[in-house]
Amino acid sequence: MKMQTTHVNGIDVAYRWDGNKNGPIVMMAHAMGTSSEIWNQQIEALSDRYHILRYDWRGHGKTSAPEGPYTLDEFVDDAIGTMNALKLEKVHWVGISTGGMIGQGVAINHANRLESLTLCNTTSQSNPWYRSWVAERQAVVKKSGMVPVWEMTKRLWFTDNFVDAENTDYQKIKDVFIATPVKGYLGGTSAVADLNYLESLDRINIQTRIIAAGDDPVTPIERSEEIHERIANSKLFVMDGQRHFSNIESPTTFNKLLRDGLDEMTS
Repeated sequence: MKMQTTHVNGIDVAYRWDGNKNGPIVMMAHAMGTSSEIWNQQIEALSDRYHILRYDWRGHGKTSAPEGPYTLDEFVDDAIGTMNALKLEKVHWVGISTGGMIGQGVAINHANRLESLTLCNTTSQSNPWYRSWVAERQAVVKKSGMVPVWEMTKRLWFTDNFVDAENTDYQKIKDVFIATPVKGYLGGTSAVADLNYLESLDRINIQTRIIAAGDDPVTPIERSEEIHERIANSKLFVMDGQRHFSNIESPTTFNKLLRDGLDEMTS
């Protein structure tokens, strides 16, 4: 199905449906500087059983990019507003990186709207290193746009071998990143610089699966371990040797972990 839009909180949110219309609803949230297309390699693995809702969050993809800065509260409100607009009472949330942060916010503040939570390569707490990382990229994008920020970021997101091969999957995410509106990137990075969910995670009681990349310099495995320790009903799975976008670089392994987790939580 093609992308559609719905008006939420003063912006037009772009979304699309895939998969089994009669299946459990899985809502998928992407990472910073990307779009719902980041999930392309996961759709086939889920489509036979699940009704998949992908959306572009504020400032990204085909969703409106208002002036920032944005906040994580806005991202959470947009997610809930999208669910309301589409008349969805509950969903199974799958989020990677910033999409996982949004999922934590939904689970903490709107627990009755989620059936389960899957958090991929994410974190729950900003820190001085992370804020410095954000500030450095914001300075570059303000001066020179998205292309040099991609050059700063690509080897944090992917292994050297994957970057050097420059296959079609790599090129696709590069194109999506460079096409991200500067306003959206600045707004989104400002939001995650203020991330502060760690001490609230014990309020999450729903079934939770955490997928971590073993060699992720952006959201190191220790961040996933912190989340696992604080969410009582959670399980942690580690993809050794992978960096931030293990769903793109190693989709077969990632998809099995994702599918097995969803199957277990919906059985």
